Amino acid sequence: MAVEITRELLGLAIQQLAQLTGEKEFVAVGRGTLAITAPPELAQMATTDDVDIWPRHNEMAALDESIFELGETSKFHEQYGFYIERLGAWTLLTQPPGWEDRATILRFDDNSLLVLGLMDLLYNKLEANRSKDRDFIQEAIACKLADIDVLRKFVQRFAPNPEVRESLLGSLSDIVRGCAR
Repeated sequence: MAVEITRELLGLAIQQLAQLTGEKEFVAVGRGTLAITAPPELAQMATTDDVDIWPRHNEMAALDESIFELGETSKFHEQYGFYIERLGAWTLLTQPPGWEDRATILRFDDNSLLVLGLMDLLYNKLEANRSKDRDFIQEAIACKLADIDVLRKFVQRFAPNPEVRESLLGSLSDIVRGCAR
């Protein structure tokens, strides 16, 4: 059961995660970040059943507890219709340099959330290249959240080497062809 993630729901998730972990700074990636980076008329793009969040400086902080309390099939999940997927910085190991500078920082009382920027999210999804990621990029292109030329230039600028660049651009071309059908 997916729900439309909002700024308020992200704040609730951060508050709960902060209470469990004792941490104050968090990172968010994935579809749920569109609650922040997408224009209001495209808020439905942030519809998901999980948000990908982790403590920025201590990924292992209360890991088991937060998975139990806030993860899939938890009471939190039952009550709010989404759960927290505990990921880690490994998710961004191949993210283009400067992603933190392109991210948005949100404050929720004493806590902060670093939200992956839209182009970085699309790059991340393109790199993962799973079926659900290709579908997400197609949806973003179809509703004009993503501009193909801007994404292509982003890949050309930030891909770490020619092989990766060609692979990502090839995948993007396949996705664009899928949009035309």
